[in-house]
Amino acid sequence: MKVMQCWDDGVVEDIRLVDILRKHQAKATFNLNPGLHDNSKRGNGWMINGVRGARKLALDEMRDVYEGFVIAGHTMTHPDLTKITPERATAELVDCRRFIQAFFGQDDCGFAYPGGHYNASVKGLVRQAGYLYARTVVDVDGELPIHDPMELPAHCHFLHPEFWAKYEKVRAIDGVFYFWGHSYEMLSDPAHWDEFEHKMARIAADRKAEWIDVRDLFMR
Repeated sequence: MKVMQCWDDGVVEDIRLVDILRKHQAKATFNLNPGLHDNSKRGNGWMINGVRGARKLALDEMRDVYEGFVIAGHTMTHPDLTKITPERATAELVDCRRFIQAFFGQDDCGFAYPGGHYNASVKGLVRQAGYLYARTVVDVDGELPIHDPMELPAHCHFLHPEFWAKYEKVRAIDGVFYFWGHSYEMLSDPAHWDEFEHKMARIAADRKAEWIDVRDLFMR
């Protein structure tokens, strides 16, 4: 089976996350909003369950943090693309992709809808902007449908209570298992870090599992 994962928003907790990923030789895609990052200073962060966290990384450190991982778009500033004009949405999409190409040197670029919000018009704009695929927040079981790259679902969020049940269902059919999340969600309970590392270790030890990048499904 193939296994894919992606993480949104480019926060400081990604530093600890990528250390775990590298330890277990796991691939991952990071969906970023370049317009929300200061060049040299980390963001002030926002509150999560009464704890201040989720600080944005500085642009100056992002190349090193994400070295060896795939970067994808999440728009420049994380608007709901269904609630802004097509002109502004196009700028958000095109500028984000161009930034990723120039800053990270990655030409083949996927996308994740901010907040999971999209419609037929937005899908068309994402396609026109040159993205390979667009991830939704829709959950599926079993086989991962990829017939519409601009409406790519995942199997679950990384904290989904049925994570392993979904994993085993895909494993049984030798399919593609896909999960996503935000590393700042670990801040809500320190035990989440241990749980996540256990997931990476278990997948790494699974002889039937092979990590791939999400864009691998769509590159020819």
